[in-house]
Amino acid sequence: MYFSYKRILSYNALLNIVIAERGVGKTYGATKIVINDFLKNHNEFVYIRRYKTELQKGARKFFEAVNLNNEFPDHNMYSKGNTFYIDDEVAGYGITLSTAQQLKGTNFSKVKYILFDEFLIEEGQGHYIKNEVENFLGLIESISRTRNVRILLLGNATNSANPYFLFFDLHLPYNNDVATFKDGLIALQFAKNEEYRQMKKETRFGKLVAGTDYEEYAINNSFRSDENSFIEHKDKNSKFSFSFIYNNFKYGVWVNWITGKMYISNDTVDNGIVFACTTEDHKPNTMLYSMAKNYNCWIIFIKNYKLGNVYFENMKIKNICKDVMKHLLK
Repeated sequence: MYFSYKRILSYNALLNIVIAERGVGKTYGATKIVINDFLKNHNEFVYIRRYKTELQKGARKFFEAVNLNNEFPDHNMYSKGNTFYIDDEVAGYGITLSTAQQLKGTNFSKVKYILFDEFLIEEGQGHYIKNEVENFLGLIESISRTRNVRILLLGNATNSANPYFLFFDLHLPYNNDVATFKDGLIALQFAKNEEYRQMKKETRFGKLVAGTDYEEYAINNSFRSDENSFIEHKDKNSKFSFSFIYNNFKYGVWVNWITGKMYISNDTVDNGIVFACTTEDHKPNTMLYSMAKNYNCWIIFIKNYKLGNVYFENMKIKNICKDVMKHLLK
């Protein structure tokens, strides 16, 4: 009934991403993997959380579930601060991503597994750090050097327009539960455990949220911010208006002057106005978004967005535009 890592680890990827519903055993299974690896091979592990408060709570409870279930009755497992011990030997280290730059030069030569728990942020539950993926990759390099490590990223279905999906150009698997990227270096599993879901639907909580959007997120593992409304490809009569850059990605705004519909697409043209939505995106031949209010094309776009007359060519673009508007219109 609970999640097994056997399938995703069979791909032998460097980066193993697991998206699964709450309570299905993502963290529990990963904990057992690093414990067994230490007991068998004496390899150490690193446990990553984004912020100090998250790490303090996660490190304190890291071994709690396996100890309560008496999974390893002959071994003593506990944590002290951000260090993990098995049979009074150091087995792992807790690290915050927000302060990872301070670890340069630290020796992690015995580390085999890197576990980043809750790497996706739920809406209203905090924010990603600046240049998060680059910081994450820098931490991985500091830990692994040239050694072969295995990285586990665990998350709930929240928003597919997140920094990791955007940076590596990831998408959910089609007609399968696992997809690979970057010539097999990345494996992404979108867990669909029907037995677990059915059990959860029969609980009192499951019955409480039955038929709601929260059921789709918490039980059916649907991406909470992803809805199919306003998803539509631009037609052949659409004309290019302008483009904007957000988090180093460029998007084109198109208009069908016959139907009045506006579209946002990955398609752009080389000439025309380009707005930079953040100061980090500001490059030569772009204008900061603060200047956009002076241009009629942007005024028309904002008006149509508020009227619900802007369409997006895929879910990723829709979620990105939602973040852009949240950033610009606040």
